[in-house]
Amino acid sequence: MKSSPGLLKFKQSVKRLSPLIGALMLGLLAAGLGWYYLRASEREIAASLEKDADSQRRDVVVARQPLSDGTTVLPGMVAKRSVPNEYVHNDALTPETFAQFAGRQLSVPVAAGKPLLASFFSAPRKVFAQEIEQGVRAITIPVDEISSISGMLRAGDRIDFMYVVEKSAANDPSVVIPLLQDVEVRATGQITSEQFAAMRKRSDVSADTDPYAQQRYSTVTVAIQPQDAQKLILAQRLGKIIATLRNPEDRATMTSGVDAVDLDAIVAGFRPQRSHAMAVAGPSGPSVEYIVGGTGGRGAPPAPGLGAALPTGGALPR
Repeated sequence: MKSSPGLLKFKQSVKRLSPLIGALMLGLLAAGLGWYYLRASEREIAASLEKDADSQRRDVVVARQPLSDGTTVLPGMVAKRSVPNEYVHNDALTPETFAQFAGRQLSVPVAAGKPLLASFFSAPRKVFAQEIEQGVRAITIPVDEISSISGMLRAGDRIDFMYVVEKSAANDPSVVIPLLQDVEVRATGQITSEQFAAMRKRSDVSADTDPYAQQRYSTVTVAIQPQDAQKLILAQRLGKIIATLRNPEDRATMTSGVDAVDLDAIVAGFRPQRSHAMAVAGPSGPSVEYIVGGTGGRGAPPAPGLGAALPTGGALPR
């Protein structure tokens, strides 16, 4: 069966165009493979960049809402945010470290979205018993204005306790002895040494704005060895205790006390000495010393007696 002239012509055209069609198909295949390779490379590069970016970022804890000063921070008030490492503060809280600060109060206000820093939180208050070292006992004693150095005594100062023993008999004089020396004051009233030390570090507090200056207290707490605590307790029952303030760098100790006999000797040493003329007394009492003038030289006659009258109506004798 013979083909029609049109079909033969078509077959001839296809045969002539076969190389071109093959080239186009190969081109399309190459383009598809190239596009696929570029997409795969792009995905690999993006993944690599994302991995590098993730390795250079860090999760920090930020505030979900504005937090005011004094707010107790709870887990529902914060969120996690990824931040580049170069923008992360060394003091910033992370999800791992936030548990140590949950439930604590802020000392500064924090805006929403701002990372939380450890320095934003007020220091946790210790129980006073936790401030006492092992083997040491804290004892509180009542003080008056004299014993408290007129209210100028502060927690952290160092003092000596003077023990005043009143005389028990006529021939048994009163005595003052150094009972305990170089003792650190741990609290005055309700103010502990840690609170006062923290207040001293504040730049906005000076001697004129000392918040503790106007506070009055009637007790002083010290931490001493158990045997010294026993001495202090017994001394309170038997006599009077007075605190004396010392320089914090002074480590000197006293080895003796003073009694009334010593005080009498000190007073006698400072008693003014009377002149011989004033000390000699006549039959009717102490004699009177006169200053007498006259024309006589060194051999002038003695002054008239006590009963002699001075001349009247004229000039004094020359």
